[in-house]
Amino acid sequence: MIKLVDLTYYSHLNYKNPGQVFENHFPALAFAAHLKNELDFNFIKHASFEEQAIFDGVPYFFFKGGNRFWSVSFKTHRFIKELKPDIVLVQGFVFPLQVIFLRLFCGKNFKIIIQHHGELPFGGVRDRFQKIACSMVNGFIFTAAGNADIWKRKKIIKGGSNIFELLEASTVFKKQDKQISRKHTGITGDFNFLWVGRLNANKDPLTVLNGFAQHLQINPKAKLYMIYQTEDMLAEMMQILGSTPSLSNAVVLVGKVQNEELPYWYSAADFYISGSHKEGSGYALLEALACGCIPIVTDIPPYQKIIGNSKCGFLYAPGDAKALTQLLNTINNLDREKISIAALDHFNRNLTAKNIANDLFDICNYLMAK
Repeated sequence: MIKLVDLTYYSHLNYKNPGQVFENHFPALAFAAHLKNELDFNFIKHASFEEQAIFDGVPYFFFKGGNRFWSVSFKTHRFIKELKPDIVLVQGFVFPLQVIFLRLFCGKNFKIIIQHHGELPFGGVRDRFQKIACSMVNGFIFTAAGNADIWKRKKIIKGGSNIFELLEASTVFKKQDKQISRKHTGITGDFNFLWVGRLNANKDPLTVLNGFAQHLQINPKAKLYMIYQTEDMLAEMMQILGSTPSLSNAVVLVGKVQNEELPYWYSAADFYISGSHKEGSGYALLEALACGCIPIVTDIPPYQKIIGNSKCGFLYAPGDAKALTQLLNTINNLDREKISIAALDHFNRNLTAKNIANDLFDICNYLMAK
């Protein structure tokens, strides 16, 4: 049986015990329970404490660590060396010095793969360490292969390297009854869009608002509900809303919503809408699909991958309000119930924690065979 170590160098210093880590990161950890009989699987994580725990039959080992670029945990690496793994899966590209030490200290008798989580290449001297670290590993995991392009352009990842596609996480959200959800959330009308995300330039709520404003000329009954956890661009959004009365009447700024309430919002709405310019994955998109909410999202690699290249959703160019308007104007007469069912079916067939486990198992077998 292949022995796999899932290694996170980032230290969860705000958590006091393993249960908090498991609870708060469950969407990214749930796949492991499906592998416990297929792989000899261990999680190694860093925090403000040292402890061992077992969740869902999978062992977790916590070591004290820090998040400084230069910090290296010798105790962690001695433990890994003693485990004698076949494969070490390193989470993230942002600790290259530790990856270099992992290879030099623990030897060459195992494979190393690095999984991307949305980070971009460093600049300056630190990207040299990324190049050295990436030259010592056996493969790279991205949600979509297109996310590797910038790493290849900067020659941090060499041409011909093993590039694998794998979701970072899934979701346990379930579709709720639509009428109950509408009553629970207060969503009214019969043509509703939902935004869930931060209000920042990358998520680009301004393009969404501008595109939606033009769509209202064709579909004045449409409503856009916006859920957000931060208010970085709220003043700019209020300015747009204040200058366009029809838009102000059609947009509901919901603000913060507890995580356990989100399935009701996704289930009550007809469409999930995003304006992201780049993403490592797409957690809100996965949540929307799991609740049968039809995606209208930007044409970026992870979104293309997640919705199966428009099998169960719609794509438009990032930052292009006109393209968004044109797309919105074409969906008035769609069979929304049919597409919603297709979106939910696509999630259940391709995007669950079990799918992640199966794909990772295939990756491990490929690396060991090679």
